[in-house]
Amino acid sequence: MSTLKFEKILMKAGRLGKPTDYPLLFKPGAFEKGGKLDETEGLYLNYGKVMHTLPYASLDDYDHSEELREFDAFILENDHLKAVFIPSLGGRLWSLFDKDENRDLVINNPVFRPCNLALRNAWFSGGVEWNCGVRGHSPLTCDKVYGAMYEAEDGTPFLRLYAFERMRAVTFQIDFFLPDDSRFLYARMRLVNGSDQVKPIYWWSTIAVEQKEGARVIVPASETYVNHGADPVYKTAIPMVNGVDTSYPTNHTEATDHFFKIPAEARKFEAYLDKDGVGIVHASTARLKGRKMFVWGTSQGGSNWQKALTNREGEKQPYLEIQAGICYTQNESFPFPPHSCIEWLEAYCPITMAPEDVHGDYETARANVEAWLDRTLSEEKLDTMLAETKACALKKVPFTFKGHPWGALDNEIQESLGEKPISPNLDFGELESEQRLWERLLRNGHLDEPDPADPPASFMVQDEWFSLLKKSVKGPDRFNWNAWYHLGVCWYAREDYERAIEMFEKSLALRGSTWAYHGLGCAYFSLGEAEVGAQMMFRALEMNSGNLQLAKEAMRLSCLFGEYRVVLRMMDLLSEAHRADPLIQGFYAMALAYTGELEKAKAILEQDGGLQADDLREGDDSITGTYLYIVKELARREGRELKDCEVSVPKKLDFRMFQ
Repeated sequence: MSTLKFEKILMKAGRLGKPTDYPLLFKPGAFEKGGKLDETEGLYLNYGKVMHTLPYASLDDYDHSEELREFDAFILENDHLKAVFIPSLGGRLWSLFDKDENRDLVINNPVFRPCNLALRNAWFSGGVEWNCGVRGHSPLTCDKVYGAMYEAEDGTPFLRLYAFERMRAVTFQIDFFLPDDSRFLYARMRLVNGSDQVKPIYWWSTIAVEQKEGARVIVPASETYVNHGADPVYKTAIPMVNGVDTSYPTNHTEATDHFFKIPAEARKFEAYLDKDGVGIVHASTARLKGRKMFVWGTSQGGSNWQKALTNREGEKQPYLEIQAGICYTQNESFPFPPHSCIEWLEAYCPITMAPEDVHGDYETARANVEAWLDRTLSEEKLDTMLAETKACALKKVPFTFKGHPWGALDNEIQESLGEKPISPNLDFGELESEQRLWERLLRNGHLDEPDPADPPASFMVQDEWFSLLKKSVKGPDRFNWNAWYHLGVCWYAREDYERAIEMFEKSLALRGSTWAYHGLGCAYFSLGEAEVGAQMMFRALEMNSGNLQLAKEAMRLSCLFGEYRVVLRMMDLLSEAHRADPLIQGFYAMALAYTGELEKAKAILEQDGGLQADDLREGDDSITGTYLYIVKELARREGRELKDCEVSVPKKLDFRMFQ
């Protein structure tokens, strides 16, 4: 029998604190992606890109401790499979266990270890992640989503995970079911755009699997779009590239994304099978057309990243990801029509085939996997199940686990404008303190005016709230520093940095605050006025020097723009404990190195076998690059010229994904 339970589980986990008090304005690693492609590809490269993560604040208060911590979990199980979901961590499918073969189908991470890879910083590896909204790991990947339990008419238990995604102001909903005798776990997806605007939308289901020597990724495609570092996206034939069979993940030395170009008429699936023909297959209805393979590569940097995320060494460490999305690549978003929904069905299943059927000639292996899938679960059956479960998806059920009730607030403002609720089948419950601030603006026409020393309760940049703020500062809020500050945040979200600066300065003229100086710093950096940006960040830190997250952001941006002497001044503002933070030490070493104090900087980076910061940003090679600069510059002073490859970088310091 299929069962669904809600209970507590214990697992080793690092500490994850509350979001930072400051809005996440200048997003790390935001960039446009070029393409070496012809006009027939029809990709939406860079469509929907954003240079911030508003209205969300950063999740950057965490560590890598390994204490037993309690998590709420939904457990969906039948005689063949056991699926465990963690609603407080974005609804992550933490584990999927094959009871018949006594094996994990996806990575069951032995520890929850946040690292700096997601839009809001904190991200963790393993299981299956649900990415909705904008490019990158979802803003909710380390945050709460709603969870509800209900039954279909035939008694089959369903688990619903859902949320209102605030960057795009859309809802996503996943209804999971596992019929009594099924070896397939089903996930019925539903995205809703309730507005009258076309919105860019992004979705990728990300499946982490153990990387094994001799294992292979098989998809019904003969071409792939390759995303490698800062190189433009390009297309190439697969599986053979420069004499290397790229369908075998261990053949890749560097981190690489392969976005497979599955023909429109072909079945949509991806399989991962080890040398013995054992693995997992993921299939979907046609709407989910994109498929991807991500590998960390076999370099030292890739190994260090995987160890940081899993706390595993050697053979137990490597993993890769097979993924599925609504566009061909993750450098795109899809134009989501007004007042519409996008739905599809996904299926996850163990697969075992004869090794000779899946290794050798790639086209033969692909045909064999597709034939197995057609016999086991036809494409027509998936389409039928999607249609037959529509009534279940539209059924309103009370939540068991409460997420953030931003959807309830959105329903209120839509009602005030004479519009319908975005997803009336989703129960968002009652508002909480973060939402009450904005409800009072809606009801009273003016925003609260707290003490400037108090952190903002929350942020809002959605068009409807932007209109209310613009109206309020012309009337009751014309002397309200907080209203002008939030209006500045709204203009920043629209990349109108000059007007954002004007709003922040009006706020400061009424009451001085660290929040407005922070906004000014980010706006000036965005305009390329680095010297002014760094000074504004210094002022923000000067008013709130006890905030470690602010110190890290101020120093990161100042280093990014080469304002190293300001970084040295910032160090003087910090407590001894905060100065000792590893990432702060890394920024300090950069500032020392590029202002001439090479030996002092080198000693910092080499301490304890190599400086390690739990919250180093993925893809940020600045600290490693600083070490290379120091060693080469010291050699140059001695009359020697060194290349990067001739410098021995401490193993613990080397997080380079590309060399």
